[in-house]
Amino acid sequence: MVLLVGCLGLTGGVLLLRSATTTASGPAREAPPPPSTGHSPGATAEPDVSEEPVQQGPQASQYPAEEISDLNRVCDDGVYYPQSPKRAGKAPHPLVLLIGDGSGLRYQNGTYYFSQGLSKKVEQTWAAESPTKVQMVACLDRVSSGATIRRCKYDDPKPLTLTLLRASWRLRVYEVSTGRKLLDKAMTGDDQACPYVVLAGPDKKIYAEVSDRAAVAALRKLVNGSA
Repeated sequence: MVLLVGCLGLTGGVLLLRSATTTASGPAREAPPPPSTGHSPGATAEPDVSEEPVQQGPQASQYPAEEISDLNRVCDDGVYYPQSPKRAGKAPHPLVLLIGDGSGLRYQNGTYYFSQGLSKKVEQTWAAESPTKVQMVACLDRVSSGATIRRCKYDDPKPLTLTLLRASWRLRVYEVSTGRKLLDKAMTGDDQACPYVVLAGPDKKIYAEVSDRAAVAALRKLVNGSA
């Protein structure tokens, strides 16, 4: 396999492979000051401003998911898609694994399930291409990093040494149609070998990822189990 390192030529830049989803914060509400009295010189009462309360918990999308990237909102914005199929009926229950690397980006891992088989049916169960078939979204996020594991040297496209660090991850699984959380699990970056293909940022650091076997083991019961 060819070793490949992706870098940006701009100083201090970060290579963006996928569009990031941002979460908007609700407006803050300030209480008006008490009304002034004749004994309080210079005091002025501000008009009362009435605002709608910020909705708590998962929120329903006003449109169906049309791209896999739309499902990023399930992970990052607390949005669910009532138009999507529920996790119901006989197994298997299709899902997608969406990975956040801590940079604000999220991408689909479409190869982690290969140990389960390479048929089209297996692919559409573990790494569905159409969001209309997806019952669950698995959100895997890097939450912290630790000590140095080793230095990884690459020669293509140019000589480069990267520092591989220990990392901790969090796996959350949601039912797409309801936003119901089905799993919340702390995981360790157990794949501590230098990767064949890497994305190198300006800090020249890379992080131990959750191995394919560990990801499949954590998700197998939800995919193959009864609803």
